[in-house]
Amino acid sequence: MINEILKKSFNLKEELSFEKLLKEKLEKTGLTKTQFERLSGLQRRSLDGIVDKTSKQTDIINLLKLGEFLGLSLEETVMLHFKDRPSFEIKDLQNSMDITFINKYFDLKTLASLGFIDKKDTVEGLSDRICEFFGLDSIYDYEQELGEALYSRTKRSFNDKMKDFWIKSSYKYFELIDNPNEYSREELLELIPKIKPYTQNVPEGLLTVFRALYNVGVTVVFQPMLPKTQIRGATFVIKGKPSIVITDLNKNYATIWFALIHELHHVLFDLELLQKVKYHLTGEPDLFLIQEDKANQFASDYLISEEKMRYIEPLINNHLMVSRFAKECQIHPSIIYSQFQFRQSEKGNNYWAAFRDYFPDVELAKKNLYISNWDANSLEEASKSIKKLLTT
Repeated sequence: MINEILKKSFNLKEELSFEKLLKEKLEKTGLTKTQFERLSGLQRRSLDGIVDKTSKQTDIINLLKLGEFLGLSLEETVMLHFKDRPSFEIKDLQNSMDITFINKYFDLKTLASLGFIDKKDTVEGLSDRICEFFGLDSIYDYEQELGEALYSRTKRSFNDKMKDFWIKSSYKYFELIDNPNEYSREELLELIPKIKPYTQNVPEGLLTVFRALYNVGVTVVFQPMLPKTQIRGATFVIKGKPSIVITDLNKNYATIWFALIHELHHVLFDLELLQKVKYHLTGEPDLFLIQEDKANQFASDYLISEEKMRYIEPLINNHLMVSRFAKECQIHPSIIYSQFQFRQSEKGNNYWAAFRDYFPDVELAKKNLYISNWDANSLEEASKSIKKLLTT
């Protein structure tokens, strides 16, 4: 509201002023300036400060008294007050509005912990950082442009600041990457059976698969999990093309591959719905009832079938046998251990801490595809880096 009033105040007619309106009103009522001051309880010094714009701190009660006498609405009074006010006063008010907006939409403490902002940043510094990162002309475009792009058709929004930040930055990221390859469902179906063996290549497998998917019009990027979110993966549809984000939730190598296949199921079977709702988050409640169970089952069956799991489960404590069987199945052994852990959890048994020595360091897998958006100067800069990575 204040922002709109400020904009309107800059467009008021040049000749319109408190001084002119007060003079006309006094002539019309037959009152002298002294009489008006006495009747309204205004002191000459206070009245002159408002009229000639010399007051450093305007008393709001005195301002309202003058506006009421002149027959102005509250908005008209405030607009006229800010017309031709000193620039430092306008700047102070703008800073106040900016920090209110920033506090409303950004979790500053968490963003500082990520290195996205500096705790010592001024209001101008925070505003500049946000605008540069998202490529915005104004911080208010964060809600107007990005919010409209994501939420206008679905009528949904998020009160969770970090989740909202993650969604908007991911959406903008994919927009800037702008995969030139046409999406082909047929080519994706041909590619999916070829993915599994790459799970065995910890340092290069994910990157190789990401590049192959990019060539069939499916953009996949890896992002570190943001604090205060439980997002394992997400699928967006931008310009009619599917785009996937995989996170390192739980820091588990097998989970990253599971998440990728899970999201590819959504691309194959939920694309029409995703085109309407624009995105889906895995690991978060879904209002549009996209069936996660089917996507989970698809990923499980793809990586290792129920029949094969029943065969290897009695031998799960024999790492040599598990490794040999994993090689036969063309998967990394950690996928077998991960599936075993999950299957046992459904029976009420806790094996999550078991077999840790057989899970590769997730950092090794991330090393060649880790583009940290949060400390990049801008999403445009980060998108150029990831585009180069996916097309090299």
